[in-house]
Amino acid sequence: MTDRMSNDSNQLVEHYLGLESMEVTETLLDVCGAAIDERALPLLKQRLQEEQAQVPLLAARGYIRLREKSEQMVVVLLPLIAVLEAARSKEEI
Repeated sequence: MTDRMSNDSNQLVEHYLGLESMEVTETLLDVCGAAIDERALPLLKQRLQEEQAQVPLLAARGYIRLREKSEQMVVVLLPLIAVLEAARSKEEI
């Protein structure tokens, strides 16, 4: 079970980093080292809020590709945050 959760988490991280800017990726590496873990939650939650706010603005301006990228980011961040929060909850128990 733990191996499957770890594998799912790794896939979510890979997908997320594929969409993220290099600047944010570098910040994550500074915070977490080579692994993204629950220490990244504040930054990931901030990025989620930023991307969610961007979607309607980009749609209103007709920036289709940028809107799609923001939507993809939201879709990836939601489960990634959930997995990291679940891992943090397990550690607290």
